[in-house]
Amino acid sequence: MTFQLCIPENLEFRDYIAIVQTARAFADGYDMKDALRLRAVVGPHIEVDYRLVSETIPNKTYNPKEFIAEFLSPGLLGNEKLLTQHLLGQCYFKSVSASEIVVQWQQIAGHGRWIEGSHPLKKQVDRTSDGKSYMEQRYIKIHGCWKIVGLKPSLLYEIGEFGDVVAEQ
Repeated sequence: MTFQLCIPENLEFRDYIAIVQTARAFADGYDMKDALRLRAVVGPHIEVDYRLVSETIPNKTYNPKEFIAEFLSPGLLGNEKLLTQHLLGQCYFKSVSASEIVVQWQQIAGHGRWIEGSHPLKKQVDRTSDGKSYMEQRYIKIHGCWKIVGLKPSLLYEIGEFGDVVAEQ
């Protein structure tokens, strides 16, 4: 068996830019704890399969309100002491049609628990957890706009323990 490189012939440049912008807005929504930004890029449903990353995040389909409420909750990325940065590297287009695109990104998800009282512009952290993964995102086109309807990360390795970083003290 050999590796077959997928070079989509039907990917228009404006769709490529839209996918990149949508993915970045999604990552920024996580990092800025910005529900409005997430809502702008999530489809009418979103299938989340984090089984290869976390045993605590259920594998299920959410509507946008449920997804944002859970993922921006204090128990996950909404914890005000949690600083995150989701960096997307090179993308690999796995499949492309006029109405659906599946992309796999290289991803580094950095998490740090900041020390209350440290300088607000130069926050110090006392615990960190960085996950290196591939993030597969599925997009569908709705009224001319690409929306994320699927997330499936696969963890390569993690430095630190995410649960320790988000745990309330």
